[in-house]
Amino acid sequence: MKMLLRLRFVLALCAFVMTTACGRATLPVLPYPAAQSSSLLNQYLFALRAAEKRQVAYPDEPLWLRDEGGRSVDTVLNADNAAMVFYGLSRGVDNEKITNEILNALAPMLQRYEVAYEKSQGKWYQDEYVETIGVQLAMLSAFQPKLPTILPGAEKMIPTGLSKPISPAVLDNARQLVEFYKTSQSEAKTNLLARSSELANSERLRAPVRERLRVLLDRYR
Repeated sequence: MKMLLRLRFVLALCAFVMTTACGRATLPVLPYPAAQSSSLLNQYLFALRAAEKRQVAYPDEPLWLRDEGGRSVDTVLNADNAAMVFYGLSRGVDNEKITNEILNALAPMLQRYEVAYEKSQGKWYQDEYVETIGVQLAMLSAFQPKLPTILPGAEKMIPTGLSKPISPAVLDNARQLVEFYKTSQSEAKTNLLARSSELANSERLRAPVRERLRVLLDRYR
């Protein structure tokens, strides 16, 4: 079970982290102001590293966006900041190392806030959850993965150096997961927009948070 969970996590990251290795896709017209600069990227990187340290310091509860201790988290989870950073990285050359660092560090952070929101049944972390939606939409828009050509085969997704031989059932499951991510990532943005639109039209979010979500959705439709 642990091996399968690890496979799912690795494959999910492949959609973003490995994109730069397959050439540049034609990018859509920017749906937000393009104010990319090296200072913005550096600020985002410093804030991300600080947020990682804070997550270690506060393992039981994520920081709120708008308290004094959550200032670095506010910079990182802000979907507008993320959109500009991702767009700049996707158009640059030799940015693979920085891109990998950002996306590998962001993945568990986004998941952490989604889990916190779900555990509270939508009562807490509404602002944070909406920003995670915006960050994911920015990822899917800026980094357009060509998964059929960049995902490795199922055998290469199995960790090496295992003490026991890999059973055919595990290999077959890995193959199915590879095919799943090849086909499903093309629908990921559409599905995320659909689910988030339903949330934006419900009464589950406070009015200001609903309005923020609608702004983000309009940006990427």
